[in-house]
Amino acid sequence: MSELRGSVRIHGFAALQVLPRSRLERSLRLVRRFGDAPRIDPAVTEEALAARLALIYGELNRTWNAQDLAPVRGFVSDGLFDYLGYWIQAYRAQGLKNVVDEARLLRWEPAKLARDLQYDALTVRLFATGKDYTLDARGSVVGGSKSVNRDYSEYWTLIRGAGTRGPPRAERNCPNCGAELRVEMSGDCSYCKVRVTTGRFDWVLSKIEQDDSYAG
Repeated sequence: MSELRGSVRIHGFAALQVLPRSRLERSLRLVRRFGDAPRIDPAVTEEALAARLALIYGELNRTWNAQDLAPVRGFVSDGLFDYLGYWIQAYRAQGLKNVVDEARLLRWEPAKLARDLQYDALTVRLFATGKDYTLDARGSVVGGSKSVNRDYSEYWTLIRGAGTRGPPRAERNCPNCGAELRVEMSGDCSYCKVRVTTGRFDWVLSKIEQDDSYAG
């Protein structure tokens, strides 16, 4: 991993390991793991949350490798979108490109749940492995490895409006109008012009932290 990239690390999704349980059992288990039942929407089961994480993870990895974040705009907060864009531009300015190949998300576990008048904030720890490397303008590897997997974990914080309820979505559709999800840089759906990146409709990724920077 190049020092240039700082604390940002994006990896692809292959499979999440979720034990088969009834919806109620999965919901209750998630409640117990977070330790605060009143703050959990019963519809946010392990299975539903895993599907949402997988969707965001896959989109994030694909767009990072393409150096075009537009397709992931509807799944991340304004702040994180700007942050990721900054690092892509920083790499380009030095003639570099960071790539992640064949990454596999192995499992996840809940880390923290917080709530205020505006938002619920849910932090999970992801465990994965993959090939993470940086190329220069000639296509030569200047950091990481194209042949050796590196195990890693990182913390994701997702936010959703405090009054929003229902299962996390795993479709690439606008949560307001149902059209194919195409989001403008402002965070508005290209069709219905409603803002979809604030957590009003569903969980959006707002922060990515590494083990050495996560403070709980």
